[in-house]
Amino acid sequence: MVITAASTVDVVRETFPQAVVEIVESNGEQTIVLKPEYLLTVCAHLRDKLGYDFLETVTALDWLERVPRYDVVYHVLSYSNRCFIRLKVRVGERGEEYPVVPSVVRIWPAANWYEREVYDMFGIKFSNHPDLRRILMPPDWTTHPLRKDYPLSGFDLPEPHWGGQVPYDVDPGVGSYYEQSLRSAEGRQVDDPRRVLNPNQEPGTLPQSNEETL
Repeated sequence: MVITAASTVDVVRETFPQAVVEIVESNGEQTIVLKPEYLLTVCAHLRDKLGYDFLETVTALDWLERVPRYDVVYHVLSYSNRCFIRLKVRVGERGEEYPVVPSVVRIWPAANWYEREVYDMFGIKFSNHPDLRRILMPPDWTTHPLRKDYPLSGFDLPEPHWGGQVPYDVDPGVGSYYEQSLRSAEGRQVDDPRRVLNPNQEPGTLPQSNEETL
């Protein structure tokens, strides 16, 4: 069988009829809307049986007034068959602050940071993710900026917030490149005394070292 986006839709619909909520075709692209509980089963089938070996991205959409509120979207490619398919799951029942979707990291490892970004920006959690924590916002941030109910004016932060004291002092945990500490009004210094992240440096230049050579 020749694998195309259209034939992929047919296979999924025939193999997992109970998993499919809706099939959408737009501008020549195929989207399969799945029930969340079947996401891992269908994704594994796409990878193992149909050659979809590359996860291009994971993102989300917030439909504030809709129930379920969120679409979690997966763009998946098969290089060998030169075709593309889009998967969606809908989550977020009324009053559900943190919807949960199964993580696809064990199927496509590239999902790791993509799922972290969706969690950070939308507050959607991914069960069995190996390291689900914020990736863009500060670790102690309490809200999710891409939610439609996020205040457009943002939040007031204590001054100064650049070039000295920053509005948080939290150890980001394992995996941080620089340990956070507030040791100097000249910038955020790191454990390695040879390096200082100096906000007063000229734009487009590299951070200055405290020693002539590293």
